[in-house]
Amino acid sequence: MNRRSFLKSAALGVADLVLPGCIGTMVKSWGGRPDVLFIAIDDMNDWTTLFNPKNPIKTPNLLRLAKRGMFFSKAYCAAPACTPSRTAILTGYRPTTSGSYKNDDFLRDVAPDAVTLPDYFRKSGYSAKGAGKIFTHFNGAMGGDPAGKSFDDFQPMQQTRGPRKNYNGYTEKEAPLNETCFDWGQHIQKMIDIDMVEYIEKVMEQKRDKPMFLAAGIFKPHLPFYAPPETFQKYTFDETIFPKIKKNDLDDVPEIGKEMAHTEHFIYSNTTAKPDNDPGSLKKMIQCYQASADFADQMVGRLIDKLDETGRADNTIIVLWADHGYHLGDKESCVKFTLWEKANHVPFIIVAPKVTKPGSRCDRPVSLLDIYPTLVELAGLPQKQDLDGKSLVPLLRNPTQKWHPALMTWGKGNHAVRSDRWRYIRYSDGSQELYDHSRDPWEWTNLATVPEYAQVMKEHEKWLPANEK
Repeated sequence: MNRRSFLKSAALGVADLVLPGCIGTMVKSWGGRPDVLFIAIDDMNDWTTLFNPKNPIKTPNLLRLAKRGMFFSKAYCAAPACTPSRTAILTGYRPTTSGSYKNDDFLRDVAPDAVTLPDYFRKSGYSAKGAGKIFTHFNGAMGGDPAGKSFDDFQPMQQTRGPRKNYNGYTEKEAPLNETCFDWGQHIQKMIDIDMVEYIEKVMEQKRDKPMFLAAGIFKPHLPFYAPPETFQKYTFDETIFPKIKKNDLDDVPEIGKEMAHTEHFIYSNTTAKPDNDPGSLKKMIQCYQASADFADQMVGRLIDKLDETGRADNTIIVLWADHGYHLGDKESCVKFTLWEKANHVPFIIVAPKVTKPGSRCDRPVSLLDIYPTLVELAGLPQKQDLDGKSLVPLLRNPTQKWHPALMTWGKGNHAVRSDRWRYIRYSDGSQELYDHSRDPWEWTNLATVPEYAQVMKEHEKWLPANEK
């Protein structure tokens, strides 16, 4: 699709609607239409107890939510960075369609007329409200949507109430980001996610005469990796668990992959890394990330508790997702911005009363790009025909049926395809990687140069995008 055709189709909005086949269980009239609680988490990877009870990051509230609906164990972002991932989720367009490839490719710059997911619900008779980080927080007050087209009311993400000096000792001269952002430690000031939850709780209490799309954007565990002191009691420094790290892991990785991995490499590098007992060390970063992710889980718990208190839970679709994952020293990386598993594999849960079976699990690879059409179908709204994603309702009903692989993009020409067993990567210069997740979950051995796997790569190549904006 060229730019003119894309913008024309996006501008059609509700004019290009076609009534779907009735899914039949949730919608009787507008009065019976379900509410939507849309929970976003920032930078949470798959090292939580949601995925494995032996994982170090405790997420009892994610587990509690998963028991109400379906947990997707192999869910992947469209891009391993905030702006392009969230733009894909909120517009339903891949980076290759919208042109949002990196963090400075803002929604209204690349797709000024796109009808976002909350706005689509508004146009279909819903009230749309939200708070926190939903789009990206770099520009604009309306959740990263400077045109203000997406919500009836929105409380922007607050500025972090940081210390006068970094807890971790880094200065702006030492870190590539400003030092206020590039920090971690025990935080005694009010966490900004509490501001967000307080707003959402008040909205839940309000009387209204129409169904609501309510978006709650949790900023943690995004940098700075802060959490209250009481949370750190569960994550003591001496007991901090490292991910599995292989020496010289990147020897078989193409140069583009190495460049992606080595963003903020000074934390890990043998020449610049601080010793374990330093507040700026990798070990301290891992400890603080774990505590910060735990805090995000606590915020999920507050949202669930308030929803239950309102008595509307039985008529509320809940979708919870993280915009991308995070490396914690594995693959010589201490950030997202790669096409490997840990930067792209995310928590994803859907609770759809009378549709999802409580405590169910789907192990098929799926994309967060599919959230838009899925919510549209679950709410019984008219289909939007120009979306790149595919409704997950068939998997909600039968999680074992065949499904297509998930596609990830980081920068133009760089893509990863994740199937049930394999991760295939092809970079813009034609270099490749292939990992067998049945034997190599930390992706230590690149099989792309092994002749016997040529057919596997060929089968995955067909899922790469044919055209890019």
